[in-house]
Amino acid sequence: MGGSTILIRDPIGEPRTSDLKLSPRPESLEGLTVGLLSNGWWSWNVVQQRFGELLKERCGVADTMFLDFRAATMKDKGGNLTWKIARGADPYYADQLADKCDVVITGLGN
Repeated sequence: MGGSTILIRDPIGEPRTSDLKLSPRPESLEGLTVGLLSNGWWSWNVVQQRFGELLKERCGVADTMFLDFRAATMKDKGGNLTWKIARGADPYYADQLADKCDVVITGLGN
């Protein structure tokens, strides 16, 4: 058994850099209105109301706003419900959040 070679591949790619900057973050949530954005996954919908309550109790959040931009639902020919994953909130709803909220938290679940 001579001459066997093992080839090892490194799956780590080169990092991509971007000129995009993070939005400014508030030092505190106290007194702010926080939007909780749901993508429609049942597990986030189960906890988002309680999460809003905890933000008020523990962080002094003045108000919460809930928005569900759930992925579009469609039925196939057999009547089975399927999900089409949304790529982002409708610009109308995104503008509503920007106008009414100081901070928005996207809730994802699965």
